[in-house]
Amino acid sequence: MPCNPAIGGPGKSQLVREVDALGGWTARLVDATALSVRALNTSRGAAMRVHRAQVDRHAFVRAWRRRLERTDGVDVLEDRVDGLKIEGGALRSVLLAGGGELTARVAILCPGTFLRGRVLLGDEVVLAGRRGEPPADGLADALGSLGLRRMRLNTGTTPRVHRDSVDLSGLELQHTCEAPFAFSFWNRPRTLPPDLPVAVTRTTARTHEIVRANLGRSPNGRGALAGPGPRYCPSLETKVARFPERDGHRVFVEPEGRDVPELYLQGLYTALPPPIQDEVVHSIPGLEAAKILSYGYDIEYDAIDPRQLRPSLELDGIEGLFLAGQVNGTTGYEEAAAQGILAGINAARRVRREEAVLLSRGEAFLGVLVDDLVTKGVTEPYRMLPSRAEFRLTLREGNADRRLSPIGHRIGLLPDALYEAACQRWQAIDACIEELQETRVGPGDAVERALAVRGSAPVQGGGRSLFALLKRPELRLADLGAGADLSEASSWEVEIEATYDGYLRRQRREIERLASLDAVEIPNDLGFGELDGLSAAGRELLAAARPVSYGQACRVPGVTQTDLQLLAVALRR
Repeated sequence: MPCNPAIGGPGKSQLVREVDALGGWTARLVDATALSVRALNTSRGAAMRVHRAQVDRHAFVRAWRRRLERTDGVDVLEDRVDGLKIEGGALRSVLLAGGGELTARVAILCPGTFLRGRVLLGDEVVLAGRRGEPPADGLADALGSLGLRRMRLNTGTTPRVHRDSVDLSGLELQHTCEAPFAFSFWNRPRTLPPDLPVAVTRTTARTHEIVRANLGRSPNGRGALAGPGPRYCPSLETKVARFPERDGHRVFVEPEGRDVPELYLQGLYTALPPPIQDEVVHSIPGLEAAKILSYGYDIEYDAIDPRQLRPSLELDGIEGLFLAGQVNGTTGYEEAAAQGILAGINAARRVRREEAVLLSRGEAFLGVLVDDLVTKGVTEPYRMLPSRAEFRLTLREGNADRRLSPIGHRIGLLPDALYEAACQRWQAIDACIEELQETRVGPGDAVERALAVRGSAPVQGGGRSLFALLKRPELRLADLGAGADLSEASSWEVEIEATYDGYLRRQRREIERLASLDAVEIPNDLGFGELDGLSAAGRELLAAARPVSYGQACRVPGVTQTDLQLLAVALRR
């Protein structure tokens, strides 16, 4: 957690929950080190509700290290990787800077921003993977020697300020939510103490004047960055230049830990020279006297074209070499964690000569993430957004355990006790739904009193089922006298199934159709250039994406319906 001290949010909390349902530890360690938790998107309906946690960044690192060091079968070796030995299209060993060589049938590369990394701060350019840490140029050269298509991407970080130098008295404070919550399905929900809120302030007209006057002194403003940055976390310089009509942008003042003085200025990504960053920070309400502990900077690094990956995250044509995280063109801890667990699962299964675990767009946000990467590629750092998932009502934060815990248990990653807990939870939810569907009430029934209290219309005519009544947005499950034995999280799932019943049934039909298309496999040795009638553009696009199924081929951008029909004919033959 080297940058933003938070986990979750729209599109991202779904990934955290999916990692948890498969048997990963991210959510469990977030719960152990969280400072506060907030529910987001509450006005968009129950199915869109997600959570975001502010985390003690230093405690999170320590917790992960303890978890790894106490894991049987894991040895930790610290060194720099300078090369890879590939023979016969398969990984043979990993070459270390100190001269060592690790024989390996599989390896997972997660180099983050270190491949030919450059840190830029004002006019200063330093070769580094993070400020103060050397880049992995040898590994970058090794990947280049394999003939991989590469690109340059960039991202940035914000200044950190000392807690004691900030005046929060006039700022909006976002306290932790009052309802008990746990990111992990396997932890007991709890309410966190409200003593470390996030404060919200805004840039000012003066802030924007300073930025505009110094755009040429920013790496971004003077065109010193070779690759694109993240569209959804732009730098302050980009925001000021792109939205000249705006008189301010929100800045979230986030604690980095309980026992450390740093506050992270979320939304204030900048690489202006340090004296200018001082002016910028001091022009913002509440930060007039802020002492900057470290300055923001940009970082530029190599990534590969992820269309060279299989859906298992193994490199196409190099057996045993898996890639995960920013090297695949993504941004964000949650995206990296989700890729990491999938790559880890499939690397282990490669060693055991077992079939890879693949997730579809209809099963998980992780399936959407991987399918987007390997099918469409990236033109900028990829961030997981709910809008990217066409089945987002079905792929909710709260039902990831139903969707993925059977997979985690089947492959041996999720222990029996946790899987049994998930089964019992969903058996209770299904039993409650069935009872609601079978229980009908009519005029004069006792439930009418609850309807009147909620301002809900009385039951008319021949009556309605309790399930139908629960579709009314003003009613909760408890109003109908049902679900008394369910937890709050399970009650939400029952209510969502009722409220969105028609939409969910339609999405399930679409997911079945998607599965039928993805079940039509494309042979590895199929040469797209040899298919009669295929357009030149279609050949080029399909050859670059190397789809493994007809469904994936249908999602390759730019491939026409005519080309897809010709491909279908060839596959039938």
